[in-house]
Amino acid sequence: MIVGAQYYRPPNPPRDDWERDLARMRSAGFDTVKLWACWSWMQPTPDAIDFADLDALFDLAHQQGLGVVVNTILENAPYWLAARHPAARYHDQDQRPVRLTAAMNTPGGGWPGLCFDNPSVWSAASAFLTAVVERYRTHPALRVWDVWNEPHLEPASYFPDRLYCYCDASVSGFVAGLRSSYGSLSGLNAAWSRRFSTWDQVGPPRVFEAVPDMVDWRSHWFRNLASWLDRRCAVVRAADPAHPVMTHVALSGFTGQLATHTLDEFTLTSPVDLFGTSSFPTWLMADDHVEHLFNLDTARGAADGKPFWQAELQGGRGRRYGRESTPHPAPSTVALWMWNALAAGASGVVFWQWRPELLGPEAPGYGLCTPDGSVTARVAAASEFGAAVRSLEGAVAEPGSVGLLVSRESALHAFATDRSMSLYTDAVLGAYRLLLDADLPVEILHADRVAAAGVPGHVGSVYWPMPSVAGASLSSALSSFVHRGGTLVAEAAPGEYDDLGRRRAAVPGAGLETLFGARQVDADILAEPVEVGGLIGHWQLETLAVSDGSVVAAFPDGTPGIVRKGGAVLVATYPSLSYAATGDAETRAAVVGLLAPDQARALTWNLPGPGLLHRVLTKPDGQRVVVAVNWTNTDQKAIVADASVNVPARSGAFFPLPG
Repeated sequence: MIVGAQYYRPPNPPRDDWERDLARMRSAGFDTVKLWACWSWMQPTPDAIDFADLDALFDLAHQQGLGVVVNTILENAPYWLAARHPAARYHDQDQRPVRLTAAMNTPGGGWPGLCFDNPSVWSAASAFLTAVVERYRTHPALRVWDVWNEPHLEPASYFPDRLYCYCDASVSGFVAGLRSSYGSLSGLNAAWSRRFSTWDQVGPPRVFEAVPDMVDWRSHWFRNLASWLDRRCAVVRAADPAHPVMTHVALSGFTGQLATHTLDEFTLTSPVDLFGTSSFPTWLMADDHVEHLFNLDTARGAADGKPFWQAELQGGRGRRYGRESTPHPAPSTVALWMWNALAAGASGVVFWQWRPELLGPEAPGYGLCTPDGSVTARVAAASEFGAAVRSLEGAVAEPGSVGLLVSRESALHAFATDRSMSLYTDAVLGAYRLLLDADLPVEILHADRVAAAGVPGHVGSVYWPMPSVAGASLSSALSSFVHRGGTLVAEAAPGEYDDLGRRRAAVPGAGLETLFGARQVDADILAEPVEVGGLIGHWQLETLAVSDGSVVAAFPDGTPGIVRKGGAVLVATYPSLSYAATGDAETRAAVVGLLAPDQARALTWNLPGPGLLHRVLTKPDGQRVVVAVNWTNTDQKAIVADASVNVPARSGAFFPLPG
C-alpha cells in the first residue's frame, strides 16, 4: 500500500523547511508526496509560468526517494484572466457572479476559478495544464497526475443554498442539450408539462419545485462535469502518455452533496486510470467508522475494478471553526482509518497532510506533524501500519456478494421536491449501516450502471432502500437478476416516480408490480414507527393488495407488510430510516434473514455485532487473506478456518486463508 502525504500548497510550507521535512517524511517510511500546481499562483501574468517552487520540490523529493503526485489545480484562475473575461465568472440562479478570492482550499487566491463552459477559459487552462505536464513528464520522481482535486461545481462548497452555474455559456449549453435530447419544442413541452411557444422562453429553473426542470438541469451538470474531466485527462495524456491519470472526490455524493455540488462519483471514473476519495472522519464524520467505510466502498464501487486510493486522510485536528473545532485524533484512531482503507481495497493512503499549513482557515489543522514540522505519535502510527501490511502489496479486494442499490435519480427527486436530499441520504446510510453492522460483504451498485449492464454476476442479493424512482431499463435488469436466482429486497413504493419526477398512478411502477406480486392501494405517513416481521419501519406505510405474491408478515392492523414472490421481497415501509436512528438489532436480524440468511463467511466473530467487520483480499500470487477490523473497545475473538484468532481492541489484523 502506498503511504504518503500532501505537502505543498502555496504559500505553504516555508521554503527553508522543504529539505528537512521531506527527509523526515522518507525516514518515517512514507514513499509518496503530493504537490499542488496552482494555476493562479504559478501564472500571475499571461506571458510566463513560474516553475521555481515545483522544480525545487521535485528534485528534493527525488533525492529522498519519494514519488510525486502532482495535483493540478485549475479552480484558482489567474486574476488577469478574470479581468479579460468577466462574463465567465460563476453565476448563481439570481445572476450573482462570484469574484475571485482566497478561500479555505486556495489560501493563495484565485478561488473558485472561472466556468469552463466558456471556451476562452478552457483554452487558457489547457495551455497551462500542457505546460506543467511537459515540464515534469520525464522527471524521475513523477508518479501520478491528479488532474482534478475533488471535482464538483466549485462555488457550491461555500454557497450550498445557491445553484450554479447560470453564466450565459452554461445556460446556452443547457438549452442546446434540451434541443438535442427532446428533438423539438413540443417534445420538451410534453416532458416538462409546459406550453412554451419559442425556444427563447426555455431556461434552467430558478426556484425549487419545478421538478422536471430541476432534474434535467442537475442531470445536465453531471454530464457537463464529466466532460470537463474528460478534457483534462485528454490534455494530460496528449502531453504524457506514460504516467497514470487520476482524480479524487471530496466524499460520496450520496452522503448529501450529490444535488447541490453536482457530485456523483460514479460519473467520474471512466476516463481515469485510478480513482480516490477524501476522508476527514473526525472533522466531518463525527468519528463514525460506518460513514468512513461507506465513502471508501462507494469509491471502490465507482472505480469499477480500477485501483483506488484513500487520496486524502485527516492527519490532525480539524480546521479552526470556533467551538465546533475538532481535536487531534488518537494515533490508534489514525491507524484504524488506515485499516478501514485496506479492508475496503484501497491501494494507497495519502494523508492531508504532512504538517499543518500556516495561512488560511485550515491553519493549523490536519497535520500529522506539529506546526513547526516535528513528527508526532500519529506519524509513528501511520509508519507502523505501513510496515505491518507491506506483505499485502498488490492485494485486491474481492467483490462483495450483497449489493446496496443507490440511485442518483431518487436523490435528485428528493432534492427537487423536498429542497433537500437528506431523507434519501438517511435511507441509504441507514441501509449501509445495517449491512455493515451485520458484517456482510457489501458492494455499492449504482442504478444507472445496473440499468445499462445488469446486476454483476458476483452479487447474489440486493437491498434497495427508498426506491422512489425507477425506469423501464432498471426494472428489466432487476427482474432478470431475480429470475436468474438472485434475491431482491425493496423498501416501500419501488418505481413510484418516473425519471422526471411524475408520480405514477400504479405502484410499484415500471412493470415492478409483476415482479413483486403486489400493488399499492394507498400509502400514508407514519406518526410512529411500526413493527412488521421482526423489523421496525418508519416514515411511510403502504397498504398493499397482493396478487400472486405470498404474505410473509402483516402489520398490526392485519394488512400485508412483507410480500415475497420468488426472490423478490417487498417491505411496505422503510426499515433503513428506522435503523439509521436506532441501530435496532432485531431489525438488523430480520433484514439479514430476508436478504442473505445463508451468507458464507471467511471469518466469523465469537460475539458478532456493530464495530466488527472483515473483508477478503487476494494477493498477486493468488493467496487469499482476510482483513479483520475491530472498532470496539475490547479484544475480539474471530474464527478463521476453524482456528481462533485475536483481533485487539480498536485495531486490525490480517490472516491467510487456507486453500
